[in-house]
Amino acid sequence: MKRVAIIDLGSNACRLAVYAYEEGRRFAQVDELRQSIRLAAGTGSGNVIRAEAFEKGVEILRAFKAYCDATGIDAIRATATSAARDAANGAVFLAAVKARAGLELEILPGEEEAALGTLAVANSQAFSDALVLDVGGGSAQLSLMSGRRFVQGQSWPIGGVRMSEAHFTSDPPKKKEVRALEEHVERLVGRGVKGFGQGLPLVGIGGTVRNLARIDQARRAYPSHLLHGYVLEPAALEQITKELCDKSFDERRAMPGLNGERADVIAAGAVVVHKILELSGSSGVIVSGQGLREGLFYRYLLPNSDPPLLPEVRAFSVANLVRHHYDVPTHNAHVERLALQLFDQLYPLHHYGRFERELIQAAAQLHDIGMAIEYHEHHAHGQYLVMSSPLYGFTHREQALIGLMVGAHRKGRPDPSGLGGMLVPGDGDRLDRLSAMLRLAEYLERSKAQRVKALRCQIDGRYLQVQVIPDGSAFVEVQAANEKSELLAKAFALEVEVVLGAE
Repeated sequence: MKRVAIIDLGSNACRLAVYAYEEGRRFAQVDELRQSIRLAAGTGSGNVIRAEAFEKGVEILRAFKAYCDATGIDAIRATATSAARDAANGAVFLAAVKARAGLELEILPGEEEAALGTLAVANSQAFSDALVLDVGGGSAQLSLMSGRRFVQGQSWPIGGVRMSEAHFTSDPPKKKEVRALEEHVERLVGRGVKGFGQGLPLVGIGGTVRNLARIDQARRAYPSHLLHGYVLEPAALEQITKELCDKSFDERRAMPGLNGERADVIAAGAVVVHKILELSGSSGVIVSGQGLREGLFYRYLLPNSDPPLLPEVRAFSVANLVRHHYDVPTHNAHVERLALQLFDQLYPLHHYGRFERELIQAAAQLHDIGMAIEYHEHHAHGQYLVMSSPLYGFTHREQALIGLMVGAHRKGRPDPSGLGGMLVPGDGDRLDRLSAMLRLAEYLERSKAQRVKALRCQIDGRYLQVQVIPDGSAFVEVQAANEKSELLAKAFALEVEVVLGAE
């Protein structure tokens, strides 16, 4: 696997993210360095990077270059956005970075920055059409994505750092200051936002949105640390924005979920996000864990595609996770095939559709990834691995259902305790039935030799006979499936028998 370092010098912080990847097949972020810089702070009407931030920025980038040299990075892409782009002394800063840090720092035009953020959303969310919002320290970008492609974008100088300095002179800000900022945002962006169309999904990228989501998760005691795919509801965002504006700096810094480094600028950032959500007519802000850095990275993962778009986000995300942990493609594909045959033939009993079919398909591919840790509890390890990082393209509810199926594919019943806040009524029965079908498929492939060619299900009242069409001997598979059919019997309130059938 190759390793690339993506450096993103923003208005608020400087980050280095390292991605290990195999072209077209798999990737993972393997390290990250972050330093607060506030490059946009104090620029004022002269729009000049102040001396302290100038020097700090160069030293941070020197340290990042030293890290890349020490760890054998294959390639470096170093970029800067709003603060360096708009600064009168931006060219001087770039020259200092080149001379003293040995880095070629590329300033991204506003439209390219927006397009890269949109690319990250296209490769990590299931939406074809959406609005993509990035509220940084210096600016905010809003982009229109159609057919998973960037169509157009606009950028405004209303980032959290700039708006805090320009509008919030009191601590906490006075109500008239908050109203003035709301009016400024609406006056500046209202027509542009409405021109993109109303009611599209609004996907938020960047640290401001992620911190607002963390606050909401802490308030709700949300049962997962996952941010990607989290939905920040309008009422929740309105309440959080009000609380942030009502609190002093010290009170904000103590708020659960908030990164204390953002306590001085998060209130203004929240006002900007809330006002744009209001103007967009969207039903909430869907948080993206991917953004500009991933948008830059995809050109390395998919060098032969223009634009570098994954063909199918959900399928790639599942394959990516499998390839990183325990990849036995022939066995996984056969368990998937048998599970889908059971699912399709038992439709008269469950009446499920595409939603559930895609979930059991993903769980079948992922069911053995816990083997990367150890065999005996690999079902439990597999559930942990599914739930420990974003499964791109899936909602949190879908990811929880897949993880719980993986956790129950060998024994026991799915146990949603601790994940209840991610599920909906009826998911308990849904989990039992899908897990039971996955388990039977797994034991019908017990020898891992694909000795069961096909299945034929016959339903007679409360009796289900699963006929196994073998390829040679399938004695072990039939016996194992009968021994593990109890969950299927309970889930559907049936007597279940697995037998050898004729071709």
